[in-house]
Amino acid sequence: MNRFTYAFGLRIDRACLLVLAFAFLAVTIIGCTPSSIIPLGAKLQNADNAFDEAETTEVRDDDPEKMEKNRQRQQERYDKAMTLYLEVIERDTKGKYAQRAHYQIARIYKRRYDWDKATEHYQAIVALDPTGYYANEAKAGTANIRKNREVIKAKRAEYQNYKAIYDSTPTDETFNIAAEALYEVARAYESLENYTEAIRNYERLVEEFPEHSKAAQAQFQVGNIYFYTLFDYLGGWPAFVAVTEKFRDSYEASQAGTLLKKTADTLQEINELKDEIDKFRNKKAVEYQKTGRKITPADMWVMGYSDQVVQNFQQIAANWRNLRNYPRAINAYKTLARDLSHKKFAAADALYRTGELFQQNGDYERAIEAYDNLFELAPESTWRNEAVYQQAVCYRSIREFGAAYEAFKAYMSITKGDTPYLREAEQQVRQYELDQDEDGYKFYEEQEAGTSDQDASSHPGMGR
Repeated sequence: MNRFTYAFGLRIDRACLLVLAFAFLAVTIIGCTPSSIIPLGAKLQNADNAFDEAETTEVRDDDPEKMEKNRQRQQERYDKAMTLYLEVIERDTKGKYAQRAHYQIARIYKRRYDWDKATEHYQAIVALDPTGYYANEAKAGTANIRKNREVIKAKRAEYQNYKAIYDSTPTDETFNIAAEALYEVARAYESLENYTEAIRNYERLVEEFPEHSKAAQAQFQVGNIYFYTLFDYLGGWPAFVAVTEKFRDSYEASQAGTLLKKTADTLQEINELKDEIDKFRNKKAVEYQKTGRKITPADMWVMGYSDQVVQNFQQIAANWRNLRNYPRAINAYKTLARDLSHKKFAAADALYRTGELFQQNGDYERAIEAYDNLFELAPESTWRNEAVYQQAVCYRSIREFGAAYEAFKAYMSITKGDTPYLREAEQQVRQYELDQDEDGYKFYEEQEAGTSDQDASSHPGMGR
């Protein structure tokens, strides 16, 4: 072996070295960056992770200065997510990844109450694929923005007009019209996801029309927004307390009292479980990890307590799920699957639950990715068959009927005996294989192309 022969037995001659040198020079001249090397799917996942971090950032704090810093941190995370989504669009341009990136950017702009920018990205999706899943979502999003902005404009003017009349000449009619109009303004803001203005207008209704039949409902809804949309329990607590104090005899007051007790117990249990998890961490292993050393999941925990940690994570996730805080439930399951991967059954269960929660929350593509993680990391899982079926359902939901067809067939081939989903899968496959207009294209192909299986002149090959 000469000097170009390496220990593993690969001989590189001078010609190969010249090729490698020219390749390196080309890369240097072109300016290839790590960002452009990252696969699109991975880049999209990085963007989604940054979006998730922004969504779960704790903003509320008793200290105004800390609260402002938290808000800035959240906006920085949204900015990072948007930058990554824009990079996806730049590389993919007209593909499926670009559509999802546009959709997510629209969500960020909605968080910032910039409806015009959100609409621009919705329109970009429709231009890319007018009949696809994201196009349908974008059209609905655009219509929702337009409708609710018109409602706010009309009902705010109605509220101001009739409130002025009521203040000068009070009547039951002007009282009801003004209060109902204000309630509609609050609902429209809530539908637009402008929760700051929704809360402000619900609270205004309670303040100005405390005797109105919807006052208790408005106060209760303020608490609901804080608890179940913003996941801000400090903000929502006084809102629900106000229901019990201001509207003692209302149905909402009895509901609020029960809800507060359950939430207090649940949050306390979550904190206790977290504290116990920290107690079982192997402090020496954590220190090693900080120095850059590789630590196995089994070494992260005090010997003999991994099973207890698994149970704690599972209960934390279940508690967040009961509070309808799906982002934190998903985060708990992801952490379990990563940090306790040596507990094969529990890790596989956590991977499945992650997909299930994404699917339940209508985030079908992320559910598909989560189920793929299960297939890759835990192919022997008892959840495998059900995950195959649920992934088929997710593909159907995003109008990828070819993938849904294959997944339903796969479920049928791996399922033995009568299961809850077997008949449904068989029915779906039979329907997808129909060719009612006998044009040579099956029903699922027509569905995916947006053509008709009832008209032979309308088929996927029309534009070829």
